[in-house]
Amino acid sequence: MRVGLMMRVVTLPVLAAALAGCSAADRADRPGTVRAEISSAIYAPIAQQKADAAPLTEQEVFPAPALGVMKKESVSLTANCAAAVGADVDGCSQVVRGLFRGPELVGQVAVFNLGDVAQADALVHRFREELFLTPLASERAGTAMVRAMGHFVAVSWVSAEGDARPDLAEPLAALDLASRFVQARILAS
Repeated sequence: MRVGLMMRVVTLPVLAAALAGCSAADRADRPGTVRAEISSAIYAPIAQQKADAAPLTEQEVFPAPALGVMKKESVSLTANCAAAVGADVDGCSQVVRGLFRGPELVGQVAVFNLGDVAQADALVHRFREELFLTPLASERAGTAMVRAMGHFVAVSWVSAEGDARPDLAEPLAALDLASRFVQARILAS
């Protein structure tokens, strides 16, 4: 009798934790696959916002009218980082977001400007585990890439529209090209 009771006490919390994890990962407004990378030494020159103080601009992050086959539909820049993810974002001074559409595709790119690399890496971990971008259009499931690059975090998310089943690898790589602005920031440091 005692063994059976112990099994229930141990099993229920484990089951509850497993179900809680599944529900967050399986939400329709979250990518099915999220590849996440913390910052590396190559971004050391821009590890601190103090050393790279220029604010982001829409033109800097999204200079072209398209990324691959996906055309830029809208861009927004705000200091309200919480609105982009539905939660507070420690150390975030601004986020610039772009909505893109292509044949049977919808995607968004968001770049967060944080105080330092530690805050950027922490945000990457949160994207991996607990939160994600609020959809700008009909994003659902799909695939995403989240990268800390010094004090910036770039998020690219692409998904199919409707019942289409296109290959998402190439459009995701194209959306990630928005993070090229970081190279110029490193060289300017």
